[in-house]
Amino acid sequence: MENNPQPDHSVRVSICLPTLNARRFLEPRIDSIFGQTLTDWELIVCDSFSDDGTWDYLQPYTRDSRVRMYRVPREGLYAGWNECLRRCRGTYVYLATADDTCKPDLLEKLVDALEAGGHQGPGNLPADIAVCNFDYIDERGEVIKPPLPPAGEFYGDWRYREHRRSGYVEFLVHLLIGTSWTTMTAVVFRRSLLEKVGLFRTDAGALADRFWAYQSALRSDTLVVPETLATWRQHGSQGSGTRKSLRELRQLMRVTEQTLNACDPWLPAEWKRDPHYRDKLLWSERRHYLDHYRLTRTDLRYRPENFLRGCLSAAVLEPAFLFRRLVSGLAWEPDCNLNETAYLKRLMEAWKIAWPPE
Repeated sequence: MENNPQPDHSVRVSICLPTLNARRFLEPRIDSIFGQTLTDWELIVCDSFSDDGTWDYLQPYTRDSRVRMYRVPREGLYAGWNECLRRCRGTYVYLATADDTCKPDLLEKLVDALEAGGHQGPGNLPADIAVCNFDYIDERGEVIKPPLPPAGEFYGDWRYREHRRSGYVEFLVHLLIGTSWTTMTAVVFRRSLLEKVGLFRTDAGALADRFWAYQSALRSDTLVVPETLATWRQHGSQGSGTRKSLRELRQLMRVTEQTLNACDPWLPAEWKRDPHYRDKLLWSERRHYLDHYRLTRTDLRYRPENFLRGCLSAAVLEPAFLFRRLVSGLAWEPDCNLNETAYLKRLMEAWKIAWPPE
């Protein structure tokens, strides 16, 4: 097992292909890899003992010396990602999720951006991450019209302009709105970033890439290549669409707090002068979690069964929150009328964080 291999400077990009029963989507994915205009790559396949023919389908590709295949334990989505990342030898890394695709020049353009703009920026951060735009596609591979990405309202027209985003701005966007790049299939990063940030958590459900984004943003600026070079497939077997219980949301809240603790040494000193900086950074995630208890006057009046269920759950999981809500007479809480983008802009103004980029 080739864990922590030495870098091979003859390999520019390590393409990671974790697989588990994705046979029906593999042909376009493999075609998109072998069709890349940048050809000095290695392909690392880590299959979690698929039982749909995936392993047999991929065997002929091992005739190419750039391809290495492994069977790894079936321990979850991000465990599969990590198995690939441990075996990377290239200067750059691309996570080629098995059900998505990319255009032939994705690697070339994102790597070129990193090689041209990898110097330190105004915040003394290097640029180890490059991202592009992407299309949503359906199960047949046809482009579908998606909703606006989570960070779309904040970034606006800057999504279509080449620029360098401060890692500190990206951190706040990731934390308060949602991962700005939305899908890892639109990201190439420098392998050395893994030495600073580490691998993906395996205890955070479908949001592990978001927690990884928090930490990576504090160690790297982001270069934006405003071209649509990747796709993100929407289909029924994706785990990210499943509804979470209050206990699962509470666990994710705890993981967010743990990740913020890990990020704390890298936060700017100017932010920490605010005595409430941690509460402000956790505002969005905590509000999202507590809103699921449905302890509002609207629920009490129109959906009393939801309100009662929320009271019972809060009595067990969040008794202090339940007490505060009842004592206040279910009054509106501060900042409850703000959406995430409005809150972020107000916070950036208070902390004097510059945006847009010069």
